[in-house]
Amino acid sequence: MEQLVVLFTQKLGMDIHHWETFCWLLKTKDLKKKEHLISEGSVCNFIGFVSSGTLRSYVRNDEEEFNNDFYFDNDFVSAYTSFLTQTATNCNIEALTDCTIHYISYQKLNNLIAQDSAFLKLGKYISDTYFIRKCKRETSFLKYSASQRLENLNSLYPGIEQRVSQYHIASYLGVKPESLSRIKLLTYINK
Repeated sequence: MEQLVVLFTQKLGMDIHHWETFCWLLKTKDLKKKEHLISEGSVCNFIGFVSSGTLRSYVRNDEEEFNNDFYFDNDFVSAYTSFLTQTATNCNIEALTDCTIHYISYQKLNNLIAQDSAFLKLGKYISDTYFIRKCKRETSFLKYSASQRLENLNSLYPGIEQRVSQYHIASYLGVKPESLSRIKLLTYINK
């Protein structure tokens, strides 16, 4: 929660009163490993903050799952398109470890914004964060090879390979697990 205080007071320039008001409205959810924070077909009515743990976001078709994001300590977590539109999501968010999430509901966040426009800074920060993450991911698939995507992933999330299984990393990169092993071997050999 200390990182949220820093976000409010230093990055967003809000005062401690704003933080206290926001904090008072937060609820806490503890997830066990493999438990879902949200499942496909439900409406996401919250923005969460990962206090501890690791989660993955994925979509699935009839045969496979495809990871499209990871969330670690101090990340915001949400099925954000569903949150914004208040329509059913097509994604799932699953805990890869035991997790603690602090969250605020869609209604309570919008009430805060209506009561005090300073909370628009928080909404903009969250939107900007999601937009930048999605743009970087899209660009990486259009511009970079799988080995470059792996390098970028390791830069974006230092230590990810110790926290997330190779299977999930391969899915996120758009390659098969055996291809990821080859990519890592070639990278190691070429160093």
